[in-house]
Amino acid sequence: MARSRRVPLLLVLALALGGVATASSLVKSTNTPPSPGSLTNSKNAESTALYCTGLTDSRHHAPGHVTFLNTSDSARSLDVQVVSNTAKRASKTIELPAYGSLAIQPQSFVSGNYFAVAVQVSGGGVVAEEVANGGLTQTPCTSAGVTDWYGAGFNTSVGSSAILNIYNPTATPAVFNASVYGPGGFSAPAPFQGMAVGAHSLLALNLGAQIVNTDNVGVHVKVLRGSIDIVGTQATNLVTSFNAGSPQMSKTLWFPRVTTVTGALAQLRVFNMSSQPADVTANVSLGNFKIAPESVTVAPYDSGVVVITPNSAIPAAGYAAVKLTSNEPIAAALATGTTAGLALAAPVDASNEFIISDFSGQGFDAATLTNTSKSSIKVTFTVVGSAAAATASTQLNGSTTTDLLGVFSGLSTLKGQTLMITSSRPTLVVSTTLPSKPAGITVVNPLERR
Repeated sequence: MARSRRVPLLLVLALALGGVATASSLVKSTNTPPSPGSLTNSKNAESTALYCTGLTDSRHHAPGHVTFLNTSDSARSLDVQVVSNTAKRASKTIELPAYGSLAIQPQSFVSGNYFAVAVQVSGGGVVAEEVANGGLTQTPCTSAGVTDWYGAGFNTSVGSSAILNIYNPTATPAVFNASVYGPGGFSAPAPFQGMAVGAHSLLALNLGAQIVNTDNVGVHVKVLRGSIDIVGTQATNLVTSFNAGSPQMSKTLWFPRVTTVTGALAQLRVFNMSSQPADVTANVSLGNFKIAPESVTVAPYDSGVVVITPNSAIPAAGYAAVKLTSNEPIAAALATGTTAGLALAAPVDASNEFIISDFSGQGFDAATLTNTSKSSIKVTFTVVGSAAAATASTQLNGSTTTDLLGVFSGLSTLKGQTLMITSSRPTLVVSTTLPSKPAGITVVNPLERR
């Protein structure tokens, strides 16, 4: 499944042509959100890149495929390279027609337990999604590595597995340290320090090898040299999810669709890297109910939980919109599920460009728009699929969460559809869930531009 880092959308890195360096050696990584840009301009890029990691073989909880989607009106050529954690490699060139899509299964290319896919695209407008667990576990692919990564809520207790899939998209080795924050406080296991990932190589880091039988573990990966792409693959009993993490900590995080229905579990799992206590408050909006804020103080270098469901102070009445605030920067993840297991979803960063696409083939149970600013913004919708795509716009008031189909009449359903959403300022958050029982426990993040 899938928040926050994630994903850059169509404005991916520009790569110089005709140089002696390889395309991946030109990656310029940053943890600073990009300036607002145009989807149209990114479609005209000479070359773009995509990186995907987190999928596994059938024995390691997350077998699946990568789906490529061409949102442009021109065909694209994709140079696909697949690598496994056992250093097996394969490559293939694929033609992707205008507005077309196709899927590849990494384990059909190479042998191994964990996989990464790197793609160089002849032009812009192509996005990609990793899909596992019959479509119920998804995460967008990225366009560049990061130098800091924060993932919250991992579980290494008995019956669970937490793996960091770490791919190096550059032409030189990358070096990083991994630190852990949780119920036992801060830990920097010696085997997790000074770890190296070779050029265009994949490392599967098993958190449980050093952090034994522990729930609600937060992880900070600090890159000392180069840059890396990371996705956490969490498996608890029979429930698997992708935790895309975040490239930075924050004092304000948005979770616009958190289930409160009977039979569901929903928690906000946070960790605090600072030397001061973090006073974390969840402001919950749910229909016409007046709900007192839920609060927790997270000790320095520790993790904590805000329980949304079940909670006697919060009615079981559908979806709640939750704004999480803290006096200290924190990282967080939404954990949803049942007593059979919880899935993790990173928060979605506010941006001005998103894509929603029905990668599971099941449609969506909920899709919402949230304006995180106090001022109104203009939101524009474009149905992707033809040169004469339907387009419409609406104004979204400040500090407002609304149902997407309630303000866009161009579609009656999102099943089988791809929708591009842009806003006049980068203060928009788009949230989606898939159909599930109980409702709302399968959270999938849209493709976003970062």
